[in-house]
Amino acid sequence: MSFAACKTMHCPTGIESCAAGFITHSAADFTPQIHTADVDSDWPATKPLGPIPNLVVSAGNVLEIYLVRVEQASSRDAAEVKRGGLMAGISAASLELVCNYRLHGNIYSMGVLTAGGVDGGRRRDSIILSFEDAKMSVLEFDDATHGLRTSSMHCFEGPDWFHLKRGRESFDKGPIIKVDPQGQCAGVFAFEQQMIILKAAEINSSLVGEDSAFSSGGASARIESSYIITLRDLDVRHVKDFIFLHGYIEPVMVILHERELTWAGRVSWKHHTCMVSAFSISTTLKQHPLIWSAVDLPHDAYKLLAVPSPIGGVLVIGANSIHYHSQSSSCSLALNNFAFFGDSRFSP
Repeated sequence: MSFAACKTMHCPTGIESCAAGFITHSAADFTPQIHTADVDSDWPATKPLGPIPNLVVSAGNVLEIYLVRVEQASSRDAAEVKRGGLMAGISAASLELVCNYRLHGNIYSMGVLTAGGVDGGRRRDSIILSFEDAKMSVLEFDDATHGLRTSSMHCFEGPDWFHLKRGRESFDKGPIIKVDPQGQCAGVFAFEQQMIILKAAEINSSLVGEDSAFSSGGASARIESSYIITLRDLDVRHVKDFIFLHGYIEPVMVILHERELTWAGRVSWKHHTCMVSAFSISTTLKQHPLIWSAVDLPHDAYKLLAVPSPIGGVLVIGANSIHYHSQSSSCSLALNNFAFFGDSRFSP
């Protein structure tokens, strides 16, 4: 009956989201490489490459996992062609499809729950998928079936969760997933005013009845529990984006939100209406105190980017300017002349 009611006529052709993570292998495993037949002993050996994560992509209701195979450049090739950045020491790279799944629903957002480098890098990462209106699935790789299996599912729909919608039936944004860089938790922004915190399991914890192979050090990162933070209680409204920061012992979530709504027609009266608020997330005590904030950001700010350690902090991306904020410093950069409207705090 479901085939008669809904039939996919054309497969998805555009990638909607992608992520990198150690899904099929851990960081401690040997990096898959393509060995060439051309071996020249006259040239010294090149520096070995580090561990390479998997590529995870989603397109509509299709989820694919690729293995990145690289061909390490010889010393003669390195002397002829100088490459830097991610392609340093690599002469060729290819993608090998590991598994492909056609799901019973469109993937709205995707994140990779990292193991955080604990246990010597022998733990694998997991994939978190979100579906409308507020459904999440946590997937891990199973060596026995050479495919993905569901480790946990989280649903915040139905009669028990009607109060989360606060009388609304439709929302402009679906559940958006962001993961803590240290792998301690993940956040899901749903119903435009609720923040769902997914707490990661400890290294020695495991699900009841699971086999010993997956309860050992080679297991994947998993979600232990979840709880909800009502952003309205924190005086946070009109959320545009959120992200987790690097370099903190506990997860720190920064939220970009707008205090008063405005638009281009009223920019002469209200133009700096956005702000960022950083909350320290204690998954054990379920507390989230405000540790720092920054106000008077442009109304056209729309995205947050976490700056890796040791610098830390967050970048606020706007249509005409870029702002950097941390707990100790802040600065701004104007991208064009429009950024100087009503404000002279920008760097040239």
